[in-house]
Amino acid sequence: MKKILSIVLGLMLLTACGPNREKELENIEQHEKELSEFNITADVDKAHNLIDLYRHYVETFPDDSLSPIFMFRAAEISINIGEQEYAVAVLDSIIDLYPGFEELPACQFMKGQAYESNQQYDLAREAYTEFVEKYPDHYLAADTRKMIPLIGLTPEEQLEAILNGKVEQ
Repeated sequence: MKKILSIVLGLMLLTACGPNREKELENIEQHEKELSEFNITADVDKAHNLIDLYRHYVETFPDDSLSPIFMFRAAEISINIGEQEYAVAVLDSIIDLYPGFEELPACQFMKGQAYESNQQYDLAREAYTEFVEKYPDHYLAADTRKMIPLIGLTPEEQLEAILNGKVEQ
């Protein structure tokens, strides 16, 4: 009887001290609502707080089906607040850790966006080219293929390239 009681108490203690998925999800949901009430770029502290909550959830529950979704959201927020390098690192992690994630094409495309907005044009072209090669039938692939030669050009240079036939129509 003492053994059973100690086992039950031990299990109760473990579950009480262990990570509580539901509590973490509620906390994330509350912070998402607070952040959506404001423009993300206007409240960078709240954006960082939400990214930290996503990161903690993923570290605590790496095999949970919500983990790649939360990582994806963290990458989106990071791009919006100008933290492209962090966004690319998160997107690369999603690509490496969650090969079955349905948003992998979007991850690859977003890498290109992050590099481009960070004025890393060679890396942007590389990421977009990889996107087109991996996902040639994706609805963004044809437009992306046309856009690649224009990356890093001024609007005037882009127009000239289009008018001179240097860009696929």
